Amino acid sequence: MKSEKSNKPVKTLNITLIGLIVGFVLFGLLAHQRAYFGYDLVISRQLQSFHNPFFSTAMSLVSEVGNGYNLEIIVVLAMSLLFFAGLKAEAVKTALLTAASATAGSLAKSIVNRPRPDAELVYIQEVFLDKSFPSLHVLTYTIFFGYMLYLALYKVRTKWLKLFISLSATILIFSIGISRVYLGAHWASDVAGGYLLGTAFLVLAIILGR
Repeated sequence: MKSEKSNKPVKTLNITLIGLIVGFVLFGLLAHQRAYFGYDLVISRQLQSFHNPFFSTAMSLVSEVGNGYNLEIIVVLAMSLLFFAGLKAEAVKTALLTAASATAGSLAKSIVNRPRPDAELVYIQEVFLDKSFPSLHVLTYTIFFGYMLYLALYKVRTKWLKLFISLSATILIFSIGISRVYLGAHWASDVAGGYLLGTAFLVLAIILGR
């Protein structure tokens, strides 16, 4: 009985991982066939119709965290803190998962070969030359900050630190999807693809941790 109970969470995680991968592949096949879906345009225009200086600044800042070397610096800092906190395996896993997810996302972009949103359809704040599906920002935020959230919940004992990390990670994970659509960098379906693949990597990290 104990063995069955202990294996149940692992089986659930395995099924979840398979479901996420299958969902991402199917979504990618559809995205390969269409530059955007009808609901993509509706969501983008609806979101961009909301004009507020504070909101616009917040969306730009959220995306800026993942631009250039910013996220790499944050990852290195997180690795250092984990290492000195005695969580050496978690420090290494953080780097490997972030790098692996970014590589997988870049490969998926090349395979799906979906163009970025058109400036004639939505407002584009910054032009990008790479492909659109999936959103690498959403993908890397989901795996990195998602893993930080997981570690905070199960490894951090200080209540205020646990709350701070958990709240910050949750806000960044959810707001990055809104940010990428609001700034015209991606369609909502690109964001969904990023969340699917990012969550798959996150679930894999949890499985390996067990």
